[in-house]
Amino acid sequence: MSHAPREPRDTARTRAFPGQRPPGARLPALVGAAVFALACLAGLAVLVVQLSVRVLVFPWASALSLVFAVATFAFGFWILRQIRPVRPPDPTASVLATVWGLTAATGTGIVANGGLSGLWNNVLGLEATGVWGAALTAPVNEELLKLAGIVLVAVILPHALRGPVDGFVLGALVGLGFEVTENLIYGFQAITQSGATAPALSVVTTTVVRVGLTGLGSHWAMSAVAGTAVGLLAAAGWRPDRRRAVGAALLVLLAVAQHWLLDSPLFGQGLVAVLVKVALIFGSTMAVYVLVRHAYRRRVRRALADEGAAVGMRRSAAVALATRQGRRRAAQAVARPEQPAVVDRQERILAAAEERAARHEA
Repeated sequence: MSHAPREPRDTARTRAFPGQRPPGARLPALVGAAVFALACLAGLAVLVVQLSVRVLVFPWASALSLVFAVATFAFGFWILRQIRPVRPPDPTASVLATVWGLTAATGTGIVANGGLSGLWNNVLGLEATGVWGAALTAPVNEELLKLAGIVLVAVILPHALRGPVDGFVLGALVGLGFEVTENLIYGFQAITQSGATAPALSVVTTTVVRVGLTGLGSHWAMSAVAGTAVGLLAAAGWRPDRRRAVGAALLVLLAVAQHWLLDSPLFGQGLVAVLVKVALIFGSTMAVYVLVRHAYRRRVRRALADEGAAVGMRRSAAVALATRQGRRRAAQAVARPEQPAVVDRQERILAAAEERAARHEA
């Protein structure tokens, strides 16, 4: 009696359809969830201590800050989830990523930045620290803290972060959460720095600068690059070869370098200098995105052709499901009562194709 050949160990270990955990992932996920919850609670506690008094003193400015924060979060959350090719990322993973950025990364970052700034004061002196302190502190502490959140999301929900493209999007969402909370903090700082003569104006000015001027090159971009590194490692079952490990390390270093560039006095402090920095950060982030997006779409198209052939679909019709517009046209091509069944079939084919693409990426 013949036996089917055994599946290679690495492929079997990484196989898990969306919504399922790969074998052996339950205990790490539980530990990761506990660490995640504790860190978020600790970060939230720090933020409450830092901001509560100012909220009580400046209630109307606080309400205005909250309105801007909600608007920034809502728009950013929507657009960053839309940039994932084929389908938006897992909703639960998206929420966890932003919660980490909103609470754990920012709250613990306040403590870490304070400690490292004190070290630089002792080592470099007050004058040098005033010029270079931000560039020597925040890029290290904040990028590592945001990176830790991306790793935890990958451990808690391994089906949601299966490769570089997932890492890019979830990393961007971590950065979005961080940016929203940091905008609140900077808004309150601007109020006190201006002598509280016009609290609402201070909040508006801070929002315009941090969202309108530097928004394209802010935390979402840096964390997206670092998240791509996590995706590279996750795709290899956290056992990368040398090439993949070096690539991941270089991406993390790029994220740190982007943050350093934005905070450094390089090019001066004028408007042109800021715009140059933002353009460099945004451009390098988009270069990473284009590379991972192109590779992912190529694998998914190939997988869709295979999955479509298995269920009797024409190759062109199956490959068209790789885009939202293609899926919409396919659903609209049938009578309205049949459209829910068509959409359900599309989802099943897409889930199988993305799983196949993830296995090929490993």
